[in-house]
Amino acid sequence: MQRLGVLYWQCNLRFRSINLLDGESAHTSLNFFSCRRSSESSHSKARLHSKLNVTLQSLMRQCSEIQSTVHDNINELLDEEDEVCPVECVREFKTDEEFSIVLEKAKKTGALVVVDFYRTACGSCKYIEQGFVKLCRRAGDEQAPVIFLKHNVIDEYDEQSEVAERLRIKTVPLFHFYKNGVLLEAFPTRDKERVLAAILKYSAPAPADT
Repeated sequence: MQRLGVLYWQCNLRFRSINLLDGESAHTSLNFFSCRRSSESSHSKARLHSKLNVTLQSLMRQCSEIQSTVHDNINELLDEEDEVCPVECVREFKTDEEFSIVLEKAKKTGALVVVDFYRTACGSCKYIEQGFVKLCRRAGDEQAPVIFLKHNVIDEYDEQSEVAERLRIKTVPLFHFYKNGVLLEAFPTRDKERVLAAILKYSAPAPADT
């Protein structure tokens, strides 16, 4: 957003320059300049007038491009913000016991459990976390069709957590997909679309018997 503000500031400055030189103001400036340089040839004045017009057109074109870029970026940001859940819907667990409780509750409702395993010092983990938050809904409610969880594989003692050790997690960001207490799929990724594809795959209703 700070970069967009700078673009607007630059654009406003250019518009002010155009307003000062455009239309009657431009002719006034030319007349004033002509009075001071009355000894110049008419050919030189014509070249100056042409150069000024080219400069004005260039400024207007650049400003128009900046405004278009700014508006597109703002609309994109607004669209992205609309996708973000208004609440913290990705629940974090720290122990194996907590994880087991969630999986057991999910079995009763048939919910899909998606787990984001991460490390706080991992750049790719921070990147995919933003996309993961946009996918979640209903605050991780156990009654929801999909439950979103996350787990830091490094505990408070800067050692591998008991969950990460049991699951033998070596790479992050890593995503697990559980249903009925069974691990259906696991893969490392920073691609939100791949996570979404897996969610749609495993949360889709079972086909009716023919």
